[in-house]
Amino acid sequence: MVHPSRSKWRQAFRAICEQIRTGELQPGDRVPTVHELMTEYEMSNTVAQKVHRALREAGLVETERGTGSYVLEGAAEKLQTEQESDGDR
Repeated sequence: MVHPSRSKWRQAFRAICEQIRTGELQPGDRVPTVHELMTEYEMSNTVAQKVHRALREAGLVETERGTGSYVLEGAAEKLQTEQESDGDR
């Protein structure tokens, strides 16, 4: 469900991060494609690509041209550490 007061790319990014953090998406699992994000979050191709770029820049996924983007080993731990650090503030 897209929340009207939040940017669509941020909602999609956070949803995928949560799936990684909770183990719903495991290392090696393919994250939703750009097309799947476009459909689910009613976003443009450019915005969906921004989600993938943000996931790569965060060190959570790697993209293999022509096959998709996959969760990296240690991604869940990275997100857990970040969440714990945010809780310390």
